[in-house]
Formats: sequence, C-alpha cells, structure tokens
Amino acid sequence: MNKKSFESWLNDLTADEVEEINKKQHEENLRQVRAFKEAYPKEQCYLCGKDFKTLSKDQPCLHWLLRKGKFKKNDFKLIYTKYGYHNVAAFLRWCANEEKLLSNINDLESERSGRKILSSTIKWKNIEWTFDCSENDLKGHEGSYIDYPHYHFQMRIDGRPFINFNDVHVPFSKEDLVILNLRDSSKVLQNFGVAGSGMQDAISVDPDMLIELVSPTENEEDATYHFDTIIEMSENPLSGEELYEIIMDAQKEGKSLTYMVNKRLGDRAKIQTVISPAESVPDIAIRTEHKRR
Repeated sequence: MNKKSFESWLNDLTADEVEEINKKQHEENLRQVRAFKEAYPKEQCYLCGKDFKTLSKDQPCLHWLLRKGKFKKNDFKLIYTKYGYHNVAAFLRWCANEEKLLSNINDLESERSGRKILSSTIKWKNIEWTFDCSENDLKGHEGSYIDYPHYHFQMRIDGRPFINFNDVHVPFSKEDLVILNLRDSSKVLQNFGVAGSGMQDAISVDPDMLIELVSPTENEEDATYHFDTIIEMSENPLSGEELYEIIMDAQKEGKSLTYMVNKRLGDRAKIQTVISPAESVPDIAIRTEHKRR
C-alpha cells in the first residue's frame, strides 16, 4: 500500500473505527512492553524466550545485538533479513532505557542534518548503535547495485569499530517504507512509545512542568537535563543567606534549585532558564556520504 492509498484509507475511516484501531494498537504495545520488562531483568529475550547469551543460527533474534553471546559482524544480515528497521530500533531503545531513561538515546532533531531521514545514536552499557539514512538512501542510489531504499548502521563496542556504516546497506522492510512515506502526514503520529522515548521526547515536554517535576542528581552521568538559570534583581538583591536558604529548601523537598528559585523569587526577579541535554547524552555518530557522479 503506497502513501496515497493509505491516506485515502485513513480518511475513509469513521471516528469509531479510528478509536478501535488505536485501542488495539495500544493494547498490543503494552503487551509487548510488559513481556519485555518481565524478561529483561532475567537477561532473557521476550521475543525468542532464550537467554541473552544464546545464539541459534536457525532462529535469528534482536538480542544478538547486545553481544552477550558470540555474535559476529556477518551475522547481522540474519537479523535485518528477519526484522525491519523499526523493530530493531525499538528493541535497542527499550534496552537503553532500562539502563538509563531517555539520555541514552540521542535522537535530537537539532543535531540532525536537514538531509537526513534518520539520525540517532543509542547507548547501552559499553555498546553504541547508530542509525543513519539520507534522502538519497531512502530513494536508493539509481544506476548502482544499491538502487533500493536502505539505511546505514554502525555498532561500536568499547568505542571500537564492530560494524561500520558502509559495511552493509540495510534494506527497509515493506512495513518500514509505509511508515517512512507517511512521516510528514498529519494523519499519523510516529514515535516509539514511552518505553522507546529518547532525548527529542525529553526536550519536547513543557519547560515549566519539567522544572517542577525533575529532581536533582548527585551524579552527572545519571542526569538527563542540564539547567542554566540567570537571576536578574535590580532592586532588593539576593543575599548569600537567602540563597543558602533556597538551596537548603530545594534539597529538603527534593526539587531542582531552578524550581525553588522560581518559587521563592518569581515575584521580585527576572528569571531565565535554558534547558539542554546533559553532557552524558551520547553524540550522534556522523556518517560521511560519498559523492556519486
């Protein structure tokens, strides 16, 4: 089903039909997430039921990418032949968020080139995976042996190369292409759900609500956000004693200093806060595209 026919089908659905489809999809997503979260602490795969260390060549599975077993670079073809991009990315995102919520996944649109369809790096323990796809990749490189829609994949272990971007041009599945062709459609909301959320979702939250809800961390490696707050007080300047009281109140209530500053000084000071991703968020690995004549 192409983009035009799929959108026509969507437009023909009644409100009740849309609600029913959404309900079934939501229930299926919840079922899979529950199964994943039950199996993950046991280091078992919810998809195949096997231990993370087990590799069965006759049953390729996404947990191979965690490299708990003897997964080799050439085995990757067995995985992407069976699983599409969205399946692979969702599983890795779920694993990353079990280790550290949100900040293990850099999918920030501000760090993505305008020519990129996909650009994200996912960190899990000592492994980083990166997905990359440009407009040209999605169209396929005409006149070459890679004239099919594809994406590029990189895997690093302890910072060392394991799978390089140009080792393989990973074909999109039919389901992937339907979803990607609708990426600009107002009819379809595309994301990986709460369990697969990354930093783009994290910074899309209302900033006032974010300041109120977050709690401080003593370890920078555990942080999701970084707050820079500027206080301007032309009259009745803030004393060291009052600042100390604000710091103590923030610690007592388990709130950020930014929240407590706004609460205590909001009526007599101009307060500006810049919210940015924490330093612990992995950088998106950059792929250099080769120019074709």
